[in-house]
Amino acid sequence: MSIGRREFLAGLGGFGAGVGLGAVSHWLPLPAPQLTPAWSPGREESIPSTCMLCPAHCGIRGRVVDGKLVRIDGNPLHPVSRGGLCPKGLAGIQLLYHPGRLTGPVERIGPAGSSDFRRISWKDALDRVGKSLAELRARGEARSTVWLAGHVTGIMSDLLGRFTRAYGTPNLLREDYEDGSARVMQLTQGIDHPPAFDLESSDLIMSFGAALSEAWWCPAQAAQARNPRVGTRPRFVQIDVRHSRTAARADEWVPVRPGTHGALALGIAYVILKEGLYDIQAGRDKVTGIEDWRDEEGKIVPGFRSLVLRHGRTEDISERTGVPTETLVRLAKAFGTAQRPMALWDHAVSWRTGGLSDALAIHALNVLVGAPGRPGGMLIQPPLPVPSLDGHPPDDWPAESAPGDPARFTTADWASRIVAEERSPAQAFFMYYANPVASAANGELAARALERVPLVVSFSPFLDESAKHAHLVLPDHVYLERWQDAPAPPTVPISVWGLVQPLVPPLHETRATGDVVLEIASRLGGDVAQRLPWSKVEDLVQARGKALASARRGGALDGEFRRGELRELEARGWWIPHGLSEDEFWNLLRERGGWFDPYYDYNDRSAVSQLPDGGLRVFPPEARAEITRSAGDLVEGFLPLKKTDGVSAEQGTDEYPLTLVPFRVMTLASGSTALMPWLLENIGVLSGDRWETWAEIHPGTGRRLGLSAGQIVRIESPAGSVRARLRFFQGAQPDVVNVPYGLHTNVEGWGRSEGSNPLIVVGDRRDPVTNLPDWYSSRVRVIPV
Repeated sequence: MSIGRREFLAGLGGFGAGVGLGAVSHWLPLPAPQLTPAWSPGREESIPSTCMLCPAHCGIRGRVVDGKLVRIDGNPLHPVSRGGLCPKGLAGIQLLYHPGRLTGPVERIGPAGSSDFRRISWKDALDRVGKSLAELRARGEARSTVWLAGHVTGIMSDLLGRFTRAYGTPNLLREDYEDGSARVMQLTQGIDHPPAFDLESSDLIMSFGAALSEAWWCPAQAAQARNPRVGTRPRFVQIDVRHSRTAARADEWVPVRPGTHGALALGIAYVILKEGLYDIQAGRDKVTGIEDWRDEEGKIVPGFRSLVLRHGRTEDISERTGVPTETLVRLAKAFGTAQRPMALWDHAVSWRTGGLSDALAIHALNVLVGAPGRPGGMLIQPPLPVPSLDGHPPDDWPAESAPGDPARFTTADWASRIVAEERSPAQAFFMYYANPVASAANGELAARALERVPLVVSFSPFLDESAKHAHLVLPDHVYLERWQDAPAPPTVPISVWGLVQPLVPPLHETRATGDVVLEIASRLGGDVAQRLPWSKVEDLVQARGKALASARRGGALDGEFRRGELRELEARGWWIPHGLSEDEFWNLLRERGGWFDPYYDYNDRSAVSQLPDGGLRVFPPEARAEITRSAGDLVEGFLPLKKTDGVSAEQGTDEYPLTLVPFRVMTLASGSTALMPWLLENIGVLSGDRWETWAEIHPGTGRRLGLSAGQIVRIESPAGSVRARLRFFQGAQPDVVNVPYGLHTNVEGWGRSEGSNPLIVVGDRRDPVTNLPDWYSSRVRVIPV
């Protein structure tokens, strides 16, 4: 069944007259209610769960009437989202009742990339998978099995890790958009973990390109920090290349040229250091790298202060970034004099050549003002008090790379290696919430690689772009039908364990992927079956929930008053026992939607630094060496003040005069959300675009290039080209093209959108220092079609 835009809108118009089911997120194909004089409502339930459509993991409550889910709302007890829910969460019901869902396992009978599939039984599908894996292991080729997963946390992360270790493959790869912040924390604080942000207690939040209100790790966290409560609301300053939804919601938008976030941070540091707007004594006692020092040979090594004062003059930084000098000085003084300021960043900074240098410069602002480890600053989320599956810490995935091990793949090289070698080094390939043909910068290469693997298995509930290259598709339940758990993302400064439980029984002959993995382990037998002895994921979730009963901290999700009370008690060293048995506590978690601990111990020094001296570092020697080794003649070897990678983001050419900025929007922040028609009607919140890919360009730039608003154009780079509809947008920087990514173009059973993937234009370049993708250094040209 295929539903196009016209049919969707017509359905909305008629459906609005329905009784009780008129909300737009409850779009067809729910059957129309048959209202007669004898009709009366049946059983109605409100069941809590957790949204799984993005890493934020907001709490939800499903309204279930007569066994049908008719509405999704936010769970007011959830300590992060507090009843709030974004458009994706509200529209999640469209996934459940979507006509394009696979109704059971299928096998491909046509060529790779086609839609020629036929239904098979679960027994036949699992027989085929189990036999192939058993044969590979018997031949000593278990290491040729590759699992590629999207953003996976909690029990599913542990389960996949345990299965691959038991089976004997090191190849469990993530496709989860890691932003490199953990590396910054490791270099400067000795903590190999992404930072958490105490947004609500801050009084000034300076965001360097982070999409806080769109596709950040936890938009709900940023939204709640903006809500007025007792005390003062933090001031938000968005330093961004485009006037995004986040910029529109901020107190101030500071336009900046592409690739210059780090330079602007150095300009702010220049003013702070020059005017002494930081605790100088604390910097000397607790922070190394600010002042000059002598190396092992007795040579004076210039510290951060000397280098910034030498190279970060406000006039020079203003010319480089496009930020007026008076604005730069005002921002610096505001940041340096605020009581609890904080600077943060995301992929827009780190996913480019020189990204580590830029991120270190931004984090240096936090170090200068003492943000690490204090209220309103950068923290580290406490670990959940839950048991692991096999003695490994939760989320302990095998390392992706090991020098000299030819059997190990990485997320960066798996496709190129499979294509390059005469016999595919991957003999079995599994995809769990990963769609590399659509999401990779070189989707064509990913497709060619999948075609060379003898067995490709997808667990997608839909026949998406990558599933069409699979031999078998074993469709997962959607999150509204399955058991799982959902820990809060690492940006949240407290421990939260969200419960995912079925709101309705499965509508089709699908199976939870976790249960399928356990069934495969059972079929393999031997030590694999022994290490995965469970029959269903529900048992694992229940065991983890019951274990929280003895945590002696935190409790079941509760209202605002109880959250504050519990926080104050724990701050004074008290915790009131709940007096419930494990079974009773588990039932309470099911009624509330999860567990949380609202207290954060600001006196825990290990959450500030795990370096041998217990201090902090600014641009430590290890970072300088890493960056200098790969970046060559950057100023002083590491400062983000010059770029020499051929054609930089600041220097155009006659052939490719524009800079490409791919950006994310809230309604396309996950691989499956493009399947929901209501969201396709609301892609471009500021521009009004829908159903198709568009490109934003400044009106002055457009007129200079002889372009017209509304025309179809081709955006080209040496890596490739895509089509888009051109929009003149005052919020675009001159000589910049902004294009959203994430819009599906080839998914069976739900109608066609006019989408294209701008990552084709980006190509598969990576930062040589971090090996993260380089999405924000691409030069392009725009040509009318």
